Amino acid sequence: MQQNSLETLVNTLIDMKDEEKKSARLRDIVPIEEWIESEYYVGPDALSIYPYWKQHIINIFNNPVKINEVILTGGLGTGKTTIANIILLRRIYELSCYSNIPALFNLMASSKIMMAYFNLNLGQALLTGYGQLKEMIDNCPYFQDHFTRNQKKDSEIVWPQSNMMVRFASGTQHTIGTNLIGSVLDEANFYSKTEKITAEALQVQDKAKQIYTETRNRRKITFYG
Repeated sequence: MQQNSLETLVNTLIDMKDEEKKSARLRDIVPIEEWIESEYYVGPDALSIYPYWKQHIINIFNNPVKINEVILTGGLGTGKTTIANIILLRRIYELSCYSNIPALFNLMASSKIMMAYFNLNLGQALLTGYGQLKEMIDNCPYFQDHFTRNQKKDSEIVWPQSNMMVRFASGTQHTIGTNLIGSVLDEANFYSKTEKITAEALQVQDKAKQIYTETRNRRKITFYG
């Protein structure tokens, strides 16, 4: 009888551990066509996205072959940073619809899931793309209702309940020790073909290439390997 009780206790503990490793759907994921038109999910920016960009975003998320990398090009003021943020916002939204997000990728519940916002200048990252992303999240009713970030931190966008964060960075050293699931390399093209290629410009280009290569490899090994 005592032996049976011990076996029952052991089996119960094993079942509990197995449950900790699982992730469950908390909410249905709204189709991208509906999501991108909704101020509830996207915030006020939903009203100002050009139809051209909307269709591209819809195509990215509806592609029969999963797209893990997007390159946005175009002149100043064409909305590349905003569109990158909306793509990132959608990905964060999708993950927020699950409990125990690390378990989706066979990681321990205590594992930190990170998205990084790279700019070769930390101050510039805070003022431009990263700052805009933080503002979009804070102005989005969905995130206020279902996936509230730690409002006391501005240097990182942190969801402590899910061990997930977005951090702005100027190099891959700012993401060491985390599971980097996605990133934005903002303003990666720092000089045009008509400009003289100086030693400084080449150094900047090399750093951008290094960030791109290292983050791509880390993401591939951890999440898509």
